[in-house]
Amino acid sequence: MKFSDGPFEEIALLVSVEIQKHLPGFVGYIVEDKNRGHSIFEPVKGLQRSPEPVRAHRPTDLDTSLIGESKPMQDLKENIVLVAKSDETVLIAGESGTGKELIARAVHELSPRRSRSFLPVNCGALTESLLESELFGHVKGAFTGATTNKKGFFEAANGGTIFLDEFAEMSLGTQQRLLRVLQEGKVRPVGSTDPREVEIDTRVIAATNHDLKHDISEGKFRHDLYYRVNVLQIHSPALRDRREDILALVQHFIRKHNDKNSTKVSEQISPEVLAVLEAYSWPGNVRELENIIKRLALTASNQGAITGADMYRVREFDQFVNAETTLNVGPTDQHRVSRKLNCVSGRRDEPGHCRCSEQLDQYRRLVDQVGGNLTAAARRLNIPRTTLRKRMISLQRKCSS
Repeated sequence: MKFSDGPFEEIALLVSVEIQKHLPGFVGYIVEDKNRGHSIFEPVKGLQRSPEPVRAHRPTDLDTSLIGESKPMQDLKENIVLVAKSDETVLIAGESGTGKELIARAVHELSPRRSRSFLPVNCGALTESLLESELFGHVKGAFTGATTNKKGFFEAANGGTIFLDEFAEMSLGTQQRLLRVLQEGKVRPVGSTDPREVEIDTRVIAATNHDLKHDISEGKFRHDLYYRVNVLQIHSPALRDRREDILALVQHFIRKHNDKNSTKVSEQISPEVLAVLEAYSWPGNVRELENIIKRLALTASNQGAITGADMYRVREFDQFVNAETTLNVGPTDQHRVSRKLNCVSGRRDEPGHCRCSEQLDQYRRLVDQVGGNLTAAARRLNIPRTTLRKRMISLQRKCSS
């Protein structure tokens, strides 16, 4: 289709894929300028750039910030992507040390609010009066020491996200004020007598390690606030529920230690060390694991690697390093961990029969069942392909020795 207006011979076309890459959302024509010898893009008047869509799943970002490829972690990452597309209030539930703030940051970074502020607040670390001042702001003279007006975090995070960590530690009075903010989308600074309130547009992500329904039954938490906050929920899995991620986490923490301290501790972990790490129940979860790896990496700086001998220096592992103690884990984990500890300690159930050989045979049979496809076998076990490959190599070496 040609147009007679202007000096150009114009060909009406839908915007090509290449133009969409550089000018997403525009609709227009490719215009050929014969006088200049090249084509230009002419947008249709009255049509504007469409809003930037919410970014889809960014596996690189999530896999960098949330270490692990176990089934619980895969479910967690999928849930984060879904929740990020919404603008509703989010409740992150999970034990202490499981990385709830990392999850909240991931939700924010994948959301349309990612270009605005993300403000974390540790509600359990502040007194009631100080917490209200930090959240809602205060006016001059509201209390002793309030010499100027101050914006609260809700107002400061306007357009962005506020993360209320351990928000179940709030007093009932502060809970009531928070409920009003969530209902009305407005805040009134502490000490203000102005009937006008400050309108805000702040997304709330709250986290707790409490059983909120139990707290409600004991009168420690408001049931109406629970239903207001618990619109979208994310469960942060405990480390004992994703033991297959321990190796990747350990290697990650060793790299952090090396970068921070300019050391060269090896990321290679022996089967003996890994067996103990996977046997421990980790009541402090990933935070406890990181602290123990820092300790082990410090003592390993001389020999260059964490060894089985280093495990004797960690008091938490006293019941595991001799491989004789019955482990306090579930029946399935008890069987799996006991086999691993028996193998690395050289114990055998029958003369001439090592448990590591039995486990290696099980892996090989599974691989055979799926036509030799290691990826399919790993999927059945809910572990990464690399983890299965490393386990089979490790078992082969142990059996050969």
